[in-house]
Amino acid sequence: MNYRIVLSPDAKADISSAVWWYQRRDPNLAFRFTLEAFETLRRIAQYPFSYRLIRGVVRRADLKRFRYSIYYSLNIDRISVIAVIHQRRADSVWMGRGNGNG
Repeated sequence: MNYRIVLSPDAKADISSAVWWYQRRDPNLAFRFTLEAFETLRRIAQYPFSYRLIRGVVRRADLKRFRYSIYYSLNIDRISVIAVIHQRRADSVWMGRGNGNG
């Protein structure tokens, strides 16, 4: 079953911010980051249980070539993406965005 991905406004802003940061350094990096982020979201939609629980119902999927993680929770028919943040940022960033229940 392929679940529907729903990005929170914060998650959308996270992606936009990362793309902007990479765009200023190298447009090719920004393009590659975008491709990898959406490829990871596609894998999450196909195999949402393959990523480990990290707190309550929240799971984390790490990007392969960029030091970013996607935090999400699984509901009956959809995946709610809470955050897409750099791995150096504190957990309090995504934990402050709600209870993770979508």
